[in-house]
Amino acid sequence: MNYNEDWDRRLNPFRYNSDGTLTDAARKQNVAMQLNSANIDGYAGAGSGQASVHIATLTKAESALEAIRSDTDQVGLAALNATDDSVIGLQGWESAGGLDAMRARWADEAVKFSEQLSDACANLHNTATAYKDTDRGEQARMNSINHGGK
Repeated sequence: MNYNEDWDRRLNPFRYNSDGTLTDAARKQNVAMQLNSANIDGYAGAGSGQASVHIATLTKAESALEAIRSDTDQVGLAALNATDDSVIGLQGWESAGGLDAMRARWADEAVKFSEQLSDACANLHNTATAYKDTDRGEQARMNSINHGGK
């Protein structure tokens, strides 16, 4: 499973059957999206429509995702601390070992999830920066054409 599939599965669990495969409705939706992005000659992803990117929206999404990541990290840390306290309180009991193993698993998953959110934030930031740079470059090119003709 690649990063995008894993991300989709976590955000949209309703799109997946219990065995991890896409539901019939999700498969049909994926096909419809692929067809909608195809141009007249049928080249996928080369649609004849015009894309519009709003850098402010990308930046806002990045900030919101970073806030979610930060909040998630804080909640996760609180849960880990509470689990540590419980493990200490259960010393001498067999359940302490099981709880400690679950704590380690939770910590690993929390770190992975935080890294995925950080990667998504970085991707949003890099995309916004690339569009800004492209816009500036195009504006400079157009200004040179306009000033060159005078």
